[in-house]
Amino acid sequence: MSDLSPYFSIVIPTYNRSRLVKYAIDSVLNQTFRDFEIVVCDNGSLDDTPTVVCRLTDPRVRYVRTPRHMVIADNWEFARSQARGSLLLMLSDDDALVPTALERFARAARTHEADFLFCGVAEYRDNTFPGDGRNTVTCPSFSGQTRVLSVDEFVKPLFVFRNAFNMHPSAFMFSRTLAEQVASRCGRFFQTNGVEYCAWPLAAALAKHIVYLDAPLCICGRTGASWGSNLSLANPGQERIKQFIADVDHERKHAPLNNFTMSNLWAEGLLTAKKLLAAEFAGYEFDEAQYLRAAMRDLTARKAQGVDVTREIDEVLIHARKSAALMEELTSKATPQVTPWRAVRSAVGRLGVGAVLRRLRAYRTVRRVKHGDVMSGFHVDGSDFRFDGIVGCADFLGSVVLRNR
Repeated sequence: MSDLSPYFSIVIPTYNRSRLVKYAIDSVLNQTFRDFEIVVCDNGSLDDTPTVVCRLTDPRVRYVRTPRHMVIADNWEFARSQARGSLLLMLSDDDALVPTALERFARAARTHEADFLFCGVAEYRDNTFPGDGRNTVTCPSFSGQTRVLSVDEFVKPLFVFRNAFNMHPSAFMFSRTLAEQVASRCGRFFQTNGVEYCAWPLAAALAKHIVYLDAPLCICGRTGASWGSNLSLANPGQERIKQFIADVDHERKHAPLNNFTMSNLWAEGLLTAKKLLAAEFAGYEFDEAQYLRAAMRDLTARKAQGVDVTREIDEVLIHARKSAALMEELTSKATPQVTPWRAVRSAVGRLGVGAVLRRLRAYRTVRRVKHGDVMSGFHVDGSDFRFDGIVGCADFLGSVVLRNR
């Protein structure tokens, strides 16, 4: 490996999460493909992150620190600028890669001369996750195949708010040349709070070849310190929510609504990309009705968790007034009714029947996974496969992916 130009740069932006970042680093050091550097970019941590990282003796690990504490997009842009590799992957500090991830990315990049690649994503809930299912992994269905995508295949679903692919940032690889090309056209590569919803469309529009590896080579870590886990899957309380969103840019330049749902991050990123590359995205119309539906889904989910989103829901309904049918639809979703069947299911759950059925399903899933029947997807507990932690989960998942390559 050249000290100046490794094949991969795995860039890990981090802030005050020394307990987590070491596991992200370990998952990269465990890779079967060895030509890489790890750039840990510390966004002004006040904990022992510098000590934890600098204690590592592997020469491929490099610690850098931002000149000041930055909002998400600025932090990621600074972190990207520190990379020396030909291909870059921005790995969140609570995520991990399975051991064969870089090997498979390298093979796909060389085979297809690709400069923009991404893979499937599994989800691991660690022992600090603020909800049920701790120390479990959920793996989506996968084919194990690698295929080249058109720009239209990647971009078109985004404008109608459909998840054709998992957009999780840690699953994406891009060439340094492509990032600089985007930056020269748009001023910078990472632009918005939802970095993936702006940078990835921009990259796809200018890429030579887009490649999708349909295998769960990346693991999204769900923890008590994870931004997405707490704002999407739990209710950590208003004070904690304020702490999580303190690091984001509060100015909305393009999104119609003003909230911190994933759908709004999506809208702001996509509309920013459309503004920056107007010619490339001229054929794609932003579907505002689908956007409002997505926002209402996000907000009603938060409401069900006990978070006060009254103001945000009212804002959605104000924007929906231009369509009577949409207004009626969203109003009904804002005040959902408990159907008789849902009431029966709730009663069954209280009687404990639901728990018995869940244990039976879990037993069947464990047997299926142990027999190698995994490509249809699964959800398992780490105790059934002797792992406890995201690195152990990565090893387990790597053996599953390797067996079904």
